[in-house]
Amino acid sequence: MINNTDNNVSYLNKTFSDFKTSLQEYTKTYFPTTYNDFSEPTPGNIFIELASYIGDAMSFYIDNQVQENFLLYAKEKENLYALSYILGYRPKMSYASTTSLTVYQLVPSLVVGNSSSPNIAAYGILLPENTVVTSANTGIKFLTTSKLDFTDSNNTTVTYVNSSFYLLSKEVNVISAEIKTTSLNFSSPQKFTTATINDTNILQILDVYDSNTNKWYEVPYLAQSTILDKIANPTYSTDGVPYLTKLINVPRRFVSRFLSDGTLQLEFGAGLSSNKTDSQIIPTPDNIQLGLVPGISNLYDNYNKASIFFTQEYGIVPANTTLTVRYLVGGGISSNISTNDLTNIDKSGITFPGGGGALNSQILQSVISTNVSSSTGGRSGDEIEEIRNNTLYAYSSQLRAVTKNDYIVRTLSLPSDYGSIAKAYITQDLNNNQLNEQTVAHTAERSPLSLDLYVLAYNSSKQLIQANTTLKQNLVTYLNEYRMVTDAINIKDAFYINIGINFDITVGSGFNNKDVISNCILALQNYFNIESWNINQPIPLSDIMSELIQVKGVKTVVKVEVVNKQDNTGVIYSQYGYDIAGATRNNYIYPSLDPSIFEIRYPNTDIQGRVVTN
Repeated sequence: MINNTDNNVSYLNKTFSDFKTSLQEYTKTYFPTTYNDFSEPTPGNIFIELASYIGDAMSFYIDNQVQENFLLYAKEKENLYALSYILGYRPKMSYASTTSLTVYQLVPSLVVGNSSSPNIAAYGILLPENTVVTSANTGIKFLTTSKLDFTDSNNTTVTYVNSSFYLLSKEVNVISAEIKTTSLNFSSPQKFTTATINDTNILQILDVYDSNTNKWYEVPYLAQSTILDKIANPTYSTDGVPYLTKLINVPRRFVSRFLSDGTLQLEFGAGLSSNKTDSQIIPTPDNIQLGLVPGISNLYDNYNKASIFFTQEYGIVPANTTLTVRYLVGGGISSNISTNDLTNIDKSGITFPGGGGALNSQILQSVISTNVSSSTGGRSGDEIEEIRNNTLYAYSSQLRAVTKNDYIVRTLSLPSDYGSIAKAYITQDLNNNQLNEQTVAHTAERSPLSLDLYVLAYNSSKQLIQANTTLKQNLVTYLNEYRMVTDAINIKDAFYINIGINFDITVGSGFNNKDVISNCILALQNYFNIESWNINQPIPLSDIMSELIQVKGVKTVVKVEVVNKQDNTGVIYSQYGYDIAGATRNNYIYPSLDPSIFEIRYPNTDIQGRVVTN
């Protein structure tokens, strides 16, 4: 037998012709006298070509299998789904369409003396969350995303109808979805058991309860044993924060993942008992070293025994029970509907105290709805390239707050149930300023990694106010789940500076002065819309002049003056005065060194214009 161990054989040539050429050269080199006829019709060439074909086919399948392990090159949808979950992205089966729904109702007048007002306390309706509204033209169902309480006068438009009734209207966001329910049966407990919901266009899980009415919680990964939960805030009427947030332990938990065929799979943990789980063990010197034998062979095991700090159960397993799962389906390109189409509102869930009799029926019948704007955003699920690119983005961004922008985005992402942060600005803590401070991570002394997070909130009129203590505490709890362990975040109040705009313009011939002034004021109102402004953003005076000069009919802009609006009591305007003239440099008005933001608090009255002659 010939020993070819040291033969120079190249395995890099993997195509049919490369294999054939290599095998022929190999034969010529090591078997020159045994076989030397390499013409096409010879038997020896047949065997060489057969071996080349097998090598070519095997190389193709090996290359294809290796390729499917890499996100950038994978083609199979099933593999892309698996890779996306590994790297932190959840593919979407469908995207829901969204719009704003306006709901109207009649309310009887309440006459006290010579004054009349709508009797909202007795006849203001409560429209529950997930109320169904159906498109009149397409029959597509939409759901309200929050409850609508007409007994709360905030953000309510009131129109006088006659001496007997007022017309009230409120807005609520809706999504193109409907609620479906399915049951999942479990018998004997099995570790990491799974169940599948066979449906199409699934958006998300709404809630899961077992036969004993125990709630099961969805988590991003089974090793996460705690979630943020909300409890009703008893001081909601005064501080405007609906819920308080807290961390709760959830042994009954599951993860869900979409499969490539569009179905939704639920996976549960490995714990077989709800009475005692390893995640509830309190670490002590006794149980940390439990089962370890001291000695050089266990040197590395004596440190950082992960089983004490990292659960091996990943939640308990459902056994001998039935889980009732409510989930949302919907979306798609057909869910994008036109204006004034959402007119069929389900009134079965509407409640109000009322006074009984025919008036109650009249109030209920008066409830109507419509969408002033068309719904947008509905489309089909992620395509192959979308999954690939979205996964790359999710992997690079992660969920942890590392950079300053991460903290700002995470702060603004605070769920609205816990209150809403309107503006956020973060900077390194260099001046050791303790003013109006609430700290996320308490430290004995200032750390070079300490950051100052300045925040502001909105009142019911969408005007800037300082965040109350309840809102800050919710933000503390929320940020603690995402911040780096070495970071200390000091939550402070930013300042808002109220301003007014006075301008003089000349108007071209043939234009109505009043109309031109109104259009100028409207242009500045849009420019100074508070949603478009951030903390520490300066005001370029040239931009104001540019907005005015672009208004049709404006010939020249003679003067633009920015004035400070201050109220020492802080009731009407900000209590903080500001030297506008002293803060103006090179045609820019700069905010103060303390993080602050400019705001036109009353756009209808704080912007004044005049038409002057040359």
